[in-house]
Amino acid sequence: MVTMQQIADACGVSRGTVDRALHDKPGIRPTVAAQIRDKAREMGYISARLMPAEVKKWKIGVVLHSGASSFVQTLAAKLEHLPDSEVLPVEIVLRTMEGADIQHQLALIDELVEFEHIDGLALMPLANSQIREKINQLSEKNGIPVVTLNTDISDANRIAYIGPDNIASGRSAAALMALVTRESGHILPVIGQRSGHYADSQRLTGFLSEMSEHYPELKILQPECCFLDDRLSERITARAIEADANLTGIYITSVGRHGVARALRQCGQQGKIHVIMHDITPTNLQFIRDGVADFVIGQDVETQGSKPIYVLYDYLSNRHMPEERVQITDISIKFRCNIPEI
Repeated sequence: MVTMQQIADACGVSRGTVDRALHDKPGIRPTVAAQIRDKAREMGYISARLMPAEVKKWKIGVVLHSGASSFVQTLAAKLEHLPDSEVLPVEIVLRTMEGADIQHQLALIDELVEFEHIDGLALMPLANSQIREKINQLSEKNGIPVVTLNTDISDANRIAYIGPDNIASGRSAAALMALVTRESGHILPVIGQRSGHYADSQRLTGFLSEMSEHYPELKILQPECCFLDDRLSERITARAIEADANLTGIYITSVGRHGVARALRQCGQQGKIHVIMHDITPTNLQFIRDGVADFVIGQDVETQGSKPIYVLYDYLSNRHMPEERVQITDISIKFRCNIPEI
């Protein structure tokens, strides 16, 4: 799918200039605007000003869980505002849920299908066979294409998955932990929840596999679950510090970061016990600045916040199946030397 930035690059102008040309805004010479519009048509860009009136505006539903997460909030905002930012003939109907309740997610999907009459669905699926069956039903009986994002159900009948390789992310965390601890001491994994969220289990699987295969000198303690409760993660961390003088690292697979940080500060271990966490958010970057976290592992929110909608739009408009059914987003790593100053 062609974007405004690609048109801007092709024309040698800024994205703002392209936006003005495609929306008849002032501040651009008519000849330049005409050249940009011609290039946009040539490249296959669809804009509300360029497309014929009869082109259908598709309604795409989006369902995201773990809505209290700052990463999910950022992702939701990008998905919801994409049609306006790229002038895409799509209406986004967004539903977020705070936790990871299977019946809640099923109810939100049914609401979008039965009352909003969506044409396609972008879904962050919970790890459950009922969600798999719902995806299959939408595709096979309702004719509604589904793209999974952020987490996947690989054997469901979705047209594509767009998101991170969570096992690779967990392996990356293990390699970084071995680096900062110099392969010495005991490591405590803290997971957010035991079921429902693929990211927790897959990241932990990757972390434990990498440690076992390449860093056997490091002792990995029994993973502790905070059940999305920062107060519990604080107590878990405080108890681990008190009980184990050889604790050198804490790996946080998803939530629980604030509780871990409070315990480290209160016990005087901030900067002494190494911490690795996921998701490049303002809060997590501040943990790096404050010396709480050594590394934050990102998962490319920009791609996850746009590509699912493009893929669904292309399928609905042209019946084009994506060439790659699994599109893995980049793993990025932030630490004290490559984060912006406030």
